[in-house]
Amino acid sequence: MSGALSSVARCAPLTAATVSGAYGVTASHAFAISRYPFSVHFYWYLGRSAGFVAFWLLFASVAMGLAISSRVFDGMLGRPWVFEVHKFLSIFVLIVMVFHALIMLPDPYAKFTLAQMLVPFRSQYRTLPVAVGVFTLYGSLIITATFYLKGAIGQRGWRLVHYLTFLLFVGALAHGIYAGTDSPALAAQVSYLASGIAVLFLTFFRILAARSARPKVVKIRTADAA
Repeated sequence: MSGALSSVARCAPLTAATVSGAYGVTASHAFAISRYPFSVHFYWYLGRSAGFVAFWLLFASVAMGLAISSRVFDGMLGRPWVFEVHKFLSIFVLIVMVFHALIMLPDPYAKFTLAQMLVPFRSQYRTLPVAVGVFTLYGSLIITATFYLKGAIGQRGWRLVHYLTFLLFVGALAHGIYAGTDSPALAAQVSYLASGIAVLFLTFFRILAARSARPKVVKIRTADAA
């Protein structure tokens, strides 16, 4: 128990920094909330803000996973510590995703139902993008579960499942762009573009790092016997 608490304590500064990265977008929501009565759009703005926080937490988790596999932190930070941070982010992003979905339920304007939030293609509001968000939520649940099932599925199975994180990021990006009402905002566009470019760069870096780590086979040509 104390080990888990110490891991959370070590991860807290990084999590706080990640959440603050979404502050530029969510601050506008806080301003908007202050302009209207509490009962009108409070839950809607809170849900949208949580969506941006969840997206940036997912981005941080994906980026850290790529950095770990590329051995970026080797020599600077202990791999077990970095892995614990990665694990903590995966759990935290799942919690924020669930909050992002469920906090919309009390909103009197949207009038979402629990089935529309948890069952793909049930929502009448932007059906396909919302369904992509639901699939992303369940995919995040599977990824998080593998941290506790690693002994059962093995290292190879764990790695194969974690390749799904690329699809989760793309799904979250598509959900945010096409389902979010803030997509036309410059801050949102810069946020999506910057995170997409960063993941693309880290992915190419991971591929190059994997190729350079492969042992090179040197062929030695011997002279023919006279």
